[in-house]
Amino acid sequence: MKIVLTKLVPAAIILLALPFLSASAGDKPFPHIIDVLDGSYPEGFAIGKGHTAYNGSVDGSIYKIDLRSGAGEVLNPQETPDPMDCSKLGMRVDSRTNNLFVAGCVYENALVYDADTGELKETFQLGPEFESLVNDLAITKDAVYITDSFLPVIYRLPLDRSGGLPPNADGVTTIDLPDEFIMDFSGYCCGGNGIVATPDGKTLIIGHSLLSALYRVDPATGEVDEIEVSPPLTGFLDGLVMHGRTLYVITPGDAPEDDMVQVVELDKGLLTGALVGKITDSNMSGIASGALFGKSLYVNNAHYDAVVYDDNDAPVFDEDDNPVFYYSERSITKLNRHAVEPLE
Repeated sequence: MKIVLTKLVPAAIILLALPFLSASAGDKPFPHIIDVLDGSYPEGFAIGKGHTAYNGSVDGSIYKIDLRSGAGEVLNPQETPDPMDCSKLGMRVDSRTNNLFVAGCVYENALVYDADTGELKETFQLGPEFESLVNDLAITKDAVYITDSFLPVIYRLPLDRSGGLPPNADGVTTIDLPDEFIMDFSGYCCGGNGIVATPDGKTLIIGHSLLSALYRVDPATGEVDEIEVSPPLTGFLDGLVMHGRTLYVITPGDAPEDDMVQVVELDKGLLTGALVGKITDSNMSGIASGALFGKSLYVNNAHYDAVVYDDNDAPVFDEDDNPVFYYSERSITKLNRHAVEPLE
């Protein structure tokens, strides 16, 4: 997510290590473009049971989608029309419990919903509100790891062997990150952003948005190493998606036509990587998060180019305190994850 505390600028947040799901053969292809909640600010995205997906917005809304039919319903209603009152960013579903975990943005909490009903099951406070920003998360067999975009830490929320939640936030611990993850809260976001975990949960990979850099983290020892990518990554690194040793780096541009997913092939030790190409699509607009389903990579579109700003770079609101948009439609784009354009 690219954010200044006085203005949201084109981009977004968060992505996740989601389970690889096989798309079942059907009579009708899954739609390439799926409409989501009009007028929202899409950021978090997750895939749950079957072909059910979830699109979250900084305004607090969560939209539940059927990827096969394109139909959707509001799982959690909008909480505020003000995009600066950010309450939801990255999200993931734990397949063991069907718990939908959501990073709570400037409220510095982790929210847990029932992915079927939308019931809020638990809230874990990770830090003081409005002093930093929790952005994205990854789920392993024994923990949820949550990034902070202004502080040099990763939060660890423990889970029991069946994915059960802890009784309170007392068990939350932190993994320290290097000083380059210290960011000015009054300036541009973000330091720590997208995060994924290897299937065994023994290694995390986190992106630094403004440095266009990736880091390998050992959650057991706290050891942190920058991953050497050649040629180097470019742009604002947002959400991450991983399949095997292939890393898909969600990279929103300053304009929709500049959006891309950078594709990195990592070595066995996950300490070096080769940037092999990018995935583009004319239907992307401020891509923020993504998840894999079969051969497809789904990305959501923040559409921040739709927001009307005044001369002071503040969002314009109408007489009913609703934001003014150039257009209100919001969408998810289905990409072929194998359609990688080679480097020039």
